[in-house]
Amino acid sequence: MSEKLEKKRILLVEDSRLTAAMVADFLVKNGFEVEVVPTGEEVVQRIEEGIIPDLILMDIELAGEMDGIEAADIISKQQDVPIVFLTANTSKEIIEKIRRVKAYGFVLKDTDRIALLSTIDMAMRLHEASVYATMFERLFETSVNELYIFNPESFRFVVVNRAATSNLGYSYRELEAMTIFDINPQLDTETLREIIKGLMHGKQERVVLNTVHRRKDGSLYYVEAYLQLFEYRRSKYCMMFAVDVTERKKVEDELDESRKQYVELAQEAPIGILKCDVEGNIVYINKKALEILGSPGVEETSSINFLTFPLLVEAGLSQKLKECMENNLSQTVEKSYTSKSGKSIWLRTHIKPLLNKDGMVKGAQIIMDDITEKKEMERQLYEMSITDPLTNAYNFRYFTKKLEEEILRAQRYGESFTLIMFDIDRFKSFNDSFGHQVGDLILKATVDMVKGRIRRTDTLARWGGEEFIILLPNTKLEDAVKLAEELRQKLMQLKVGNDDSLTASFGVVEYQEGDTADSIVKRADAMMYRAKNDGRNCVRY
Repeated sequence: MSEKLEKKRILLVEDSRLTAAMVADFLVKNGFEVEVVPTGEEVVQRIEEGIIPDLILMDIELAGEMDGIEAADIISKQQDVPIVFLTANTSKEIIEKIRRVKAYGFVLKDTDRIALLSTIDMAMRLHEASVYATMFERLFETSVNELYIFNPESFRFVVVNRAATSNLGYSYRELEAMTIFDINPQLDTETLREIIKGLMHGKQERVVLNTVHRRKDGSLYYVEAYLQLFEYRRSKYCMMFAVDVTERKKVEDELDESRKQYVELAQEAPIGILKCDVEGNIVYINKKALEILGSPGVEETSSINFLTFPLLVEAGLSQKLKECMENNLSQTVEKSYTSKSGKSIWLRTHIKPLLNKDGMVKGAQIIMDDITEKKEMERQLYEMSITDPLTNAYNFRYFTKKLEEEILRAQRYGESFTLIMFDIDRFKSFNDSFGHQVGDLILKATVDMVKGRIRRTDTLARWGGEEFIILLPNTKLEDAVKLAEELRQKLMQLKVGNDDSLTASFGVVEYQEGDTADSIVKRADAMMYRAKNDGRNCVRY
């Protein structure tokens, strides 16, 4: 068998176990994957379930109420699967039934096995060719651009696609009676013959024409047309691929007008625009760039060298400009810049090298935008994404990320760290007695108290409800226990109502080799609940 057929899947529909076993065994030995079902109902069910083989080899006379012909008829309406019939009956009635359904032939049950392979191979090849033909026909017809095939001698259209009829306003039948000259007023017979002659002699593989097409209503539109020859069944044909470029030409015209206005608009643009030569000397700067850089005027700024000016060097912009010009690369970078007046701002700077007619870098265009407000908004959004909105402690997601990082650090460097988990005792009773607003104040006061005691390198997070957790890098268990005890006592100094003191139950654990984020948190949680069970308001470790 060919390599192409080695992995093909065949669904064998045969109610005779002996015949099915013999045929399946033969096909498997010849490189096919084979599944066997005994009835027409089952093969239809397989197809309806989306189990699509590469070919169905089916007996006509089957057990069950549905014969092979009926099954094939149903399948052909649902899926494009090649079907070959196995039959011992070649009566006129059977042959006529086979012709009525979409089948790829039949094989007699007692036929030579080589003939069976040949029939299967031919059916698969025919089906593949049909699939490709359908695909290319669909591509041709549904292309958004105009496609024409015409006779290179008579210039009459042989076939056109939907886009051609839609753009021109003619029907298929009308276009098939027309020539290319009927839709293109700029082409003449002599010119087109010369173009086709060049294509036939191999001077060019294709020719591009910037021309116009004329619609049925007489209106014109610009097209970019690609002409090339191809051969089909020993006959030459010319194919034209035409793209409607009316909008593009309109844009090009508008761009020409825009270029005329560029200098005037650039000066008043709301973004900074500069140009420098290859040495870094500024040759153009607009008002906004002066404002962004904090420069007093054009004359002073023009004396600045972008590659050596200390403030630009410090911001890293000089180095980026140098890299872009040396490598002819455009880049957009965001950098913090401090002006001569000491004002710090964030700049988004786009650097684009400018080339001379020989393709060598002659300088660069630099566009600057003050994004300080955007950066501050990003910072605020980031803070919101990692903090609890009520208490301003870190949230669960951020804490988990920090904990996983700390575990990796401990595994790599052998450093120790600890966790403190605590839960405010009888918090629900405070909420019930004094209301949720007071409960919120208790949570905020707790966070403020803890933040005032822990280090900047420590991480405090709200774990949920009235539970909190603290990550203490480079901290031994005994030091963490002392801190937990101190926090417990400080918490008791916070009063609710007239006499009620806040208390909390603390659990403290130290990282152990093999701990995961989940396991160490579970141990901390267990210690905290042990403190709860031991009467609350205590530290357990």
